[in-house]
Amino acid sequence: MSIKLLRHFISFSCVFLLTALALQAKDHEKEAKPFGLVSKLTQDTEIIFGLTHFEEFANEIGKSNTWKKIIELLDLQAGFDISDLAEPWGAAMDVIGEDAFFGFGKGTAANLNRLTKLSEEYNKISYEVAGSQLLSELGFGGNESSPEELMKDLLDQLLGDENGEFEKTLNELQLPAFIAGAKVGDGMAAQLVGQFSAMEDQLPPFVLTSEFDVSEGVTFRSWSVAAKDVFDDNARNQMRQEIGDEKLADKLEKIIDSKKVEVSFGAHGDFLIVGFGPDHSHIKFVDNEDESLMAISDFQFAKGYADKKILAYNYFSKEALSAFNSPGQFSSLTEGLTEILKSINEEIDIEKIIPLVTKLGKQLDDATRLTIDSTAGVLYREDGLKWASIGGASVPGVDTNVPLKLAPAVSKDAFLLINTAENLDARKNSIATFETVAQILHGAGQTAIQFQGDQQVAEMFEMFDGMFRPKLLKIWSIFKSKVANGLGPEGGVVVDLKGSMPKIPGVPAEFVKNGKVPRISIFNSVKNRKHLAEAWEQLVPAINDMAATIPGQEPGQEFQIPDTLSMDGKNLTTHFIGLPFVSNDFLPSLSISDELFFLSTSKKATDELSAAIIENKNKDMNGLVLRVNVEQLIQFANAWIGLIEKNEDLVNDDATIEILNNAKRVLEFGEGVKGFDYKRYKKDRWREDWHFNIGDIK
Repeated sequence: MSIKLLRHFISFSCVFLLTALALQAKDHEKEAKPFGLVSKLTQDTEIIFGLTHFEEFANEIGKSNTWKKIIELLDLQAGFDISDLAEPWGAAMDVIGEDAFFGFGKGTAANLNRLTKLSEEYNKISYEVAGSQLLSELGFGGNESSPEELMKDLLDQLLGDENGEFEKTLNELQLPAFIAGAKVGDGMAAQLVGQFSAMEDQLPPFVLTSEFDVSEGVTFRSWSVAAKDVFDDNARNQMRQEIGDEKLADKLEKIIDSKKVEVSFGAHGDFLIVGFGPDHSHIKFVDNEDESLMAISDFQFAKGYADKKILAYNYFSKEALSAFNSPGQFSSLTEGLTEILKSINEEIDIEKIIPLVTKLGKQLDDATRLTIDSTAGVLYREDGLKWASIGGASVPGVDTNVPLKLAPAVSKDAFLLINTAENLDARKNSIATFETVAQILHGAGQTAIQFQGDQQVAEMFEMFDGMFRPKLLKIWSIFKSKVANGLGPEGGVVVDLKGSMPKIPGVPAEFVKNGKVPRISIFNSVKNRKHLAEAWEQLVPAINDMAATIPGQEPGQEFQIPDTLSMDGKNLTTHFIGLPFVSNDFLPSLSISDELFFLSTSKKATDELSAAIIENKNKDMNGLVLRVNVEQLIQFANAWIGLIEKNEDLVNDDATIEILNNAKRVLEFGEGVKGFDYKRYKKDRWREDWHFNIGDIK
């Protein structure tokens, strides 16, 4: 056979590897080591993903009421019989076994960094080349070129730079050192290896076969292909014709000829192992677990969950995780954009925009800059699904030195909680970034008007600049100087579903008596109450002044912010506007103390939250917290459906009845979903915990 057979083998390997990710344990009691063959991998392994006990998990799902309901819906709504997949799924499980993993060995991070470097350089130059073509088509200058000329120009810039960095990086770039394995059962691994080996006689002559030792008594096979042996004369000539430049073609040809791929496979105990890379140096194992990947600190953390029903786990070295983060990605993007802007002809004035675009790129890079650490995590079954990890990337803008007050104080039956503490330097950068974006948009507006030449639009823009812009800038200055400096670092949002209905005319009495409405509270800590008071005193006249300039208002009838009313409570002073149909529970208001600040739809809710915060003495929580109580939402929705069904005036047609019935079916289906909890915090190292609380429906 020819290269077609090789393609078939590679395709089979890929299918095998993807399917292997679904493998799980058949006998949980026999599983002494939940991390399987990872205990044999060397410590220079840079990335690992593993799955275990998935078949057991899948079988339990298959027996659940939820799955039966899914099958029922698929059959009724789509006519799809899920049983058609049962046989292939079972066959896959029988072949694959009870444990699987895949990973990347030494050199992966270096190659990822090379890819990132190549991508950034390519994007930068391609933006310039393509942007120049686009500007030419729009009549803004630039260079008008054919697609062939554009490609040649792109290659020339990439490979023709004086320092040869792009060419050097391409030469150094190699295939990642990939390895994957699956526990396929007694004797089956050796049998599959034998079947693969039997295909070697039919391989094309450019495929070199060999044998190598991976550990004592364990031998693997390898198939290697050099690109120079596959890249024949016809392909070379075609490439040269398309490029049209002998010098560039020579460089590309040398780069291609330097590449090689080697596919390795073998059996290690009950595990079938497949790998590929530039060679087979990463296919190696150790006999002693103390010398393996399991011995590093991250996996020691993961081993602490070995008594759990683990479904999945992962590991990233610091170098590998860093390679996925490009610290200068925005600057690289804006650099290419500024080069496009510089090529615009002089009829349009954009000189003020160019430095702003460059500035924006640096600001966004600062806002998204991360500190990187190695990481390991485990996914396990406990009241649904839980995830725990250590290390990893930092959360931009989050100050873990500030203990959270809100999260520990919020009741577990609240529907939604979001809580974090903002780094104040990050806040300053966010403000500066917002100002830069506003300046760019304003400059772009001026440029667009200049290009369009519409006198009416130009006059409207001048009116905005003359009448509204100074007033908006004044309001923004108050927010920037007073509000931002008056508020503390901690902020959050709380939504519960326990609010009382206000007495609104026309609303059924049953709704007012028994109906509940969401209560939304936006919280922030207070750093300087005096600044906030001064901000309010300055903002009211500034907003009124701007509102008075809105065209179309009758003289003497201009919009004005109504005077506020105030009341002092035990912990807070509350300010509100006198509105109809309000109550103590439904009262849009601002509440403040020397330490706490609330914007809320309910005074009662803020009183409850402030009292809980003051009573709470927990200082151990930091970072980022997210909680969603789906169970409360379902109860809330069911209660309202019940109230609506009792009202005959509302339920008097088939369409409404059908809507209610569909809603009840959806809610019934979702009863197994209880909620979701997420925490990203720091204890010496970053930690992450989340809990997807799910169960079966009745």
